[in-house]
Amino acid sequence: MLFHKIFHKKQNFFSSSLDSHIQDFYAGDLRALAKIFCVFAENISTQKLKASQVLNEALISSSFDDICKIDIQMRETTSMEWNIDWKTLKIENFITKQMSKDEQRAMLIFSSFNPNGYIREQALKLLVFYEETLPYLVLRLNDWVYNVRQTALTMFSKRLVEATDEELINTLPFLHKLQKSKRGDNFIISSLMQDKFCANEKLLEKGLANSDVRTRKTCLSFLSNTSLPKAALLLKHIKKESDPFVRRMIFQILFKENIKIEELSKQFLKDKYPANRLLALQYLYDYNIDLAFIKAYQMLLDRNLQVRILSREIIKTIKKTDNFHQFYLENLSSNTTIAVYGLGEVGSKEDCYIIEPYLKNSKIAVVRAAMISLMHLDSEKYITIITEMLYSEHSSIVNTAFILLKKYKDYDYKKILKAYQEIDYENAKIKCALLLFQASKWKTLLYILTIIGSNYEKLEAICQAQLSRWLLLYNNSFQSLSKKDSEEIKILINIKKPFLTSKIEKELIFLLKNN
Repeated sequence: MLFHKIFHKKQNFFSSSLDSHIQDFYAGDLRALAKIFCVFAENISTQKLKASQVLNEALISSSFDDICKIDIQMRETTSMEWNIDWKTLKIENFITKQMSKDEQRAMLIFSSFNPNGYIREQALKLLVFYEETLPYLVLRLNDWVYNVRQTALTMFSKRLVEATDEELINTLPFLHKLQKSKRGDNFIISSLMQDKFCANEKLLEKGLANSDVRTRKTCLSFLSNTSLPKAALLLKHIKKESDPFVRRMIFQILFKENIKIEELSKQFLKDKYPANRLLALQYLYDYNIDLAFIKAYQMLLDRNLQVRILSREIIKTIKKTDNFHQFYLENLSSNTTIAVYGLGEVGSKEDCYIIEPYLKNSKIAVVRAAMISLMHLDSEKYITIITEMLYSEHSSIVNTAFILLKKYKDYDYKKILKAYQEIDYENAKIKCALLLFQASKWKTLLYILTIIGSNYEKLEAICQAQLSRWLLLYNNSFQSLSKKDSEEIKILINIKKPFLTSKIEKELIFLLKNN
């Protein structure tokens, strides 16, 4: 109430602090835009003009992601902004004679972000008369207020008739966002936009050539849903496409249309994205089995596991039998990393003596391949050796050891604790801690209390989070607490007091007493 009285005594509160908020915006604080906008609730024309100029600058310099962020932030208002009774204001009064068309447009766009539904709705009714506003109408099609959504739909339909090619293309990222939402008539909007693009091949080409991947994806979705001839356009575009997921979309559309893409498949077999190589090999297997057989042999040494598996399946299907084991043995010297992986995939425990020496290889990739293959073939025998790999100074080897131990589970907690105590690298300590936190209920608490207060920032944050999680999930299991563990936990609670909040300390003591 006190602020409310002060605010009404000082009617031009926001206008008087406008320069300060503008400085905050120029310093990179997007939240300042909400306070700058509040000037329009007051009656100083010069300040309204200045605010509209800054809002226009903000629009010009903002990306799609920035706009979405600003839209959310404008609604995260403080008590200051809520003291403005927006529903009593007329949006026409926000405009001054001195404002340019662009400045008026900027003010109206920011009005459509306003926390008050009445202002948002009024803004939409005026936005339709300004160029380059279709994207912001689409943004409001996902509004949480039904009346605002309905107004946005009406205004969208009107604006769509006059929208320029550039405006339509700039709308696509917003449409892509809308298609993922559950509010509004997404199908109707998508259909209207699809009709617009599919009636204009040059517009489609512009969309496919756009730098925003969301724009390209949306154009492809339009194409995939029409009966238009699309092979020439897609084959032309795929050569230029940099995004692997978009390349995959194009390939799948061509595949679905039964268009011959044998040459394209050969190119896709060299794609950096494994899923694309897999897709191409599957296509060849379905449409040119002889070529698939040849390519499958070449891809037995692919970097990706799934590609190697499919290659072996194709060869076995066609040839019925094949000695993959011998193939990988023969390639150990020329393509060591993949050959070691291959032996782990098709070999047996007897092959471990061949693979084990590669744990000492100078190449990290080879060491990692050996670790994975040995655990796949004989985890019981090699789990101790893999535990020792946590001591490695190479983070990728430590990470691989962690993943393998977590996957195969049957590791020695005492050895992991010993490794934690002896290792100096924070990354390795974190991996050891996370493995220890996989222990039984009370042992996990013991390990958390042992590690907490480690003086490592990231590790400390993990420990505190794990302790909160342990308390939250306490009732999910009913394991008994041994007297020995109980005494150890009591001692640790006392030792680690400086790192425990009084609330958590009391809660732990209470739980111990009741066990």
